[in-house]
Amino acid sequence: MSEKNTCVSIYSSHQSAEQALGELRVEGLDVQQISIVGKGYQNEEHPVGFYTTGEHIYYQGVQTAFWSNLQKLLSSASFFWLPGFGTLATAGFIVRLLVEGQESIEVGGGFNVLGKSLFSMGIPRDSIVDYEQAIKAGKILLIVHGMRSDVERAYHILHSKTQQVAVHMA
Repeated sequence: MSEKNTCVSIYSSHQSAEQALGELRVEGLDVQQISIVGKGYQNEEHPVGFYTTGEHIYYQGVQTAFWSNLQKLLSSASFFWLPGFGTLATAGFIVRLLVEGQESIEVGGGFNVLGKSLFSMGIPRDSIVDYEQAIKAGKILLIVHGMRSDVERAYHILHSKTQQVAVHMA
């Protein structure tokens, strides 16, 4: 996707992120433009990870319902462990960017692979730092990436649900 327009909203719970995703779907936004990024929490009593059985990917852990539902709605899902960051669970368009970043030898620009992926979506450096801190604090990012009109529409839908929403236009 060559467009570098994004709307990023931050949620404190999986339920509120899932509700926001539902609102976007009801309003007719293309789910192929949506990504979710959050921590894949580790707990000694609960294993965490993704596994596959044929063509379906499943999440295993305390957030099973949330990540499994996202994988059904969005195009793809992934689970990464990033040095200095910890576990990261993602779904949607950003998965391709993360995989491409993992495969490149040099991430560059002072970014980790998540930062590089967000930057390639048109998110400015200062905001990337804020978004990474939000994820580390256990928050969930919902990202709409695409044409200006779609991103603006997403902002208007999401702004009524949270005050933690921003638009980044190229």
